[in-house]
Amino acid sequence: MPVPASLPFPSRLLSRGATAWFIAATLGQWAFVAFIVLFFGGPVLDGDLAPLNAKPHVTGYVPGDVVGNLQFVGHALLAGLVTFAGAWQLVPALRRRWPTLHRWNGRVFLSVALVVTLTGFYLVWVRGSQLGPASNLSISLNGLLIVVFALLAWRSARVRDFAAHRRHALRAYLLVNGVWFLRIGIMLTGLVLAPLGIKIDYTGAPFILVSFGSWVVPMAVLALYFHAERSHRAGIKIAMGALLWLLALLTLTGSAAAIAFMWWPVL
Repeated sequence: MPVPASLPFPSRLLSRGATAWFIAATLGQWAFVAFIVLFFGGPVLDGDLAPLNAKPHVTGYVPGDVVGNLQFVGHALLAGLVTFAGAWQLVPALRRRWPTLHRWNGRVFLSVALVVTLTGFYLVWVRGSQLGPASNLSISLNGLLIVVFALLAWRSARVRDFAAHRRHALRAYLLVNGVWFLRIGIMLTGLVLAPLGIKIDYTGAPFILVSFGSWVVPMAVLALYFHAERSHRAGIKIAMGALLWLLALLTLTGSAAAIAFMWWPVL
């Protein structure tokens, strides 16, 4: 995503910071997608879902629970699809050169996002795949916001309000990736707390903070980015651009830790 050299330095720094974070996030998200495909693909193709219980903190395969097992597998595989599709929506070349593909991929992203959210509600509140009351609340609020902003993005695109569509679609994109933010957030928090002898458990304060932060922090950063875009003050653009570069480095670090300690050992 090239940035015109004619832009003033503050605007270039802001734009390049956003690009740097997007590239870092895409690498991390697609590593997560690769994990989903590898972890779920083999058992699904073999017709033996028992290996899906290798991750003990969710309700995976339950013998005889046909509906629940289908919801679980479908939710995970569609989560991989929506993560993959969402990244392409943010590539300017796709919008410029292949607008029809951008529109159809956007429809896929928003439709699948709604399905994944609804199946997520089922898995948490009906099937009982829960990590604790605080986590349940965080997941539910995240899911509700996905529904709200996915519908707003869809509506604004239909009425050709592309400025509003961009804002709502970016919010939906970040919220849909809440499960990925949660994982890299756990890794980053663990890297800080482990030397202090503090472990993360699923009912303790560190995990609860990371759980809510997995969608609150990205939404707050996006709000700051929108403000910096609109601002005519060079200092605000420079500060936001520098923050995005820092977040890109943290995103790469968290993703690498998730690959090394969370995803790869289970495969």
